[in-house]
Amino acid sequence: MMRSVQRILAVFESFSVDRSSLSLQEIADRIELPKSTTFRIVQSLEQAGYLVRLEDQEYCLSFRFTQLAGLVKSTLGIREIARPVLVELAEKTKETVSIHTVNGQNRVCIDAVSTGASPLRAVVQAGEQVPLLAGSASRVLMAYMEKTELGPIVTSAAKALKKTKTELLSELDDVREQGFSVSHGERLLGISAVSAPIKDVNDQVRYCISVGAPTVRMQMHEKEFTKLVISAAAAISRQFGGRA
Repeated sequence: MMRSVQRILAVFESFSVDRSSLSLQEIADRIELPKSTTFRIVQSLEQAGYLVRLEDQEYCLSFRFTQLAGLVKSTLGIREIARPVLVELAEKTKETVSIHTVNGQNRVCIDAVSTGASPLRAVVQAGEQVPLLAGSASRVLMAYMEKTELGPIVTSAAKALKKTKTELLSELDDVREQGFSVSHGERLLGISAVSAPIKDVNDQVRYCISVGAPTVRMQMHEKEFTKLVISAAAAISRQFGGRA
């Protein structure tokens, strides 16, 4: 049953703004299934009213999605969507988990969860604002900013990090390529963090999720925490309408 659901969702997600209609073979190629298997799934979705077969024999999503979209709670925001994921990640890592966004030239924490399992932990509070300079969360948010917004920030950030603008811009390119960032003691000595971007329905990044921990523990679990943070970011992105 789970595999069937995953296949159905894969068919829906094979469509994009650039390709709002696809042939059967194109759908099969995108979901990486045989054409015969894809035909059975597509035929069922057409009969259920979720796909429409056009005159050229290509398929597109039906207006049922517009109807369902209208039922989405209009006030549903990133904090409500992300909260269960934050709690789960905090329980898995036993560290502080937080969500951040950009406010002018500052990075602001909009939610944070800590299990309190360890007496020595990174403390981040919702509403806390810091300059958008150092740290993995700042680097992730800067990596996905528009060039016009990023320009004024890069100079001060590079100076704070004692790097050239070219070096910092190269690091931001790396963040976009690998999909995460790790920092050790950049903002607070002895505190490390790993962060990953959260994408919205327009494939834009306005938020990121972070796990903060004492450097000694982060270095012990860096690979594990990085995988968990990337997975959590993907889960939130899917709920937020983004392509994980």
